Amino acid sequence: MSEALKSSEDKNLMTVKSCCSNSSCCPPQRPLMRSDPKIGRNDPCPCGNGRKFKKCCGLKV
Repeated sequence: MSEALKSSEDKNLMTVKSCCSNSSCCPPQRPLMRSDPKIGRNDPCPCGNGRKFKKCCGLKV
């Protein structure tokens, strides 16, 4: 029983290695692009109350 499991495990490992070495099966990853600029913790809060972001809406994040 353990020999069959070992054989199956080896086959799965070979499949994963061959897929990852062949870039045609996996599309290239693109970097994450933000739609809005990042708000710093010490920047004024965009809600307009004049407090720092970390003391206002940043507490909710």
